[in-house]
Amino acid sequence: MTSPSFASPDTTSPTPTGIGHYIYGIILSDDLAIFEVDGLDPADEVHTVVAGGLGVVTSRVDPNSLHGLDRAAAVRYLSAHQRVLEAVMRDYPVLPVKFGTTLPDEGALLALLRQGDQLLRTTLAAYTGKQQREVVVLWELKQVFQEIAAGEPIATLRAQIAGLSPDETVNERIALGQLVHAALQQRRGEIGAQAIAQLRDMADDLIVNPSMDDSMVVNLALLLDDARESDLDAQLDTLDALFGGRLQIRCVGPLPPYSFATLEAHVLPFAAIDAARQQLGLAEEVDAAEIKRAYRQLAAQAHPDLNPSAEHAVAHMEALTGAYQLLSALAKAQAPAASDAINDWPCYLDRAAVERTLLLAVVRQEGAN
Repeated sequence: MTSPSFASPDTTSPTPTGIGHYIYGIILSDDLAIFEVDGLDPADEVHTVVAGGLGVVTSRVDPNSLHGLDRAAAVRYLSAHQRVLEAVMRDYPVLPVKFGTTLPDEGALLALLRQGDQLLRTTLAAYTGKQQREVVVLWELKQVFQEIAAGEPIATLRAQIAGLSPDETVNERIALGQLVHAALQQRRGEIGAQAIAQLRDMADDLIVNPSMDDSMVVNLALLLDDARESDLDAQLDTLDALFGGRLQIRCVGPLPPYSFATLEAHVLPFAAIDAARQQLGLAEEVDAAEIKRAYRQLAAQAHPDLNPSAEHAVAHMEALTGAYQLLSALAKAQAPAASDAINDWPCYLDRAAVERTLLLAVVRQEGAN
């Protein structure tokens, strides 16, 4: 399956008051909506904060409650995150936000909408009228092993070592295990290829996700046009017939496009930005051109090729490069979204400016191949 991971909630900066705003997703709407669905904290309503035709779907939460979750709590929160998004998508196209994302106050939510205006509109437009479906093919592992064991050369090798002690047949048993594993992977690959070939043409996009255990043959995320739901059902029936009914096919959805487009929002820690600023010898107000110029000057002096005998030259060069990349990302985030010439815009490196700047990115989940 390809639901959002609960391994590492993305909490941004916890607030001193202990109350923040949890973000589920972004919608294209001016509606001040309240959704009849329980969020992470059922005591607080799930609602929208809107600006300029965009809305953040949010509810209040203590950001510290998202740290150090055990598996049961993480699953419970993740289920709430998904439940809200699936309720929202019944009425609005929605761009999912990474599980665990919080911002400190409503002002930060509005800043997210203003800063990400172009990115959010473009992404929502691209995924309007589309849904994610998850298709998983499962097999009965015991039956598969029996079939593999009956085939050659595995059957012959099993017969040769039958009745002999494990100590006498260590190498043969290792070889047998390797043959079984190879046969299992070959069969999984063949079935997976058939499933992908059957479904790829009808999907706008397809991701092959890792199998979660040996009983899972193939795990697919499909990006599907809403109008093709019945086509998918027909294709799955065809696929079932192709497999002779021997495999179990599960289809989950419709879902928001988790695997294809999820918004990540990060507040960079001021300490890291300030250290990078000092590393490059910059003032608290600069522009992207100054950041690049300072980096190039220092890099020319510190490059290991020019200082082969200098101790820690490689580490120093890596630190300069890291500082440059960090400050460049901040400068890009602070520049107006519609501007292609970020060199012309000031970049503010003081604490207040840094802590109200968000790094925004829409990410696609990497598949298994």
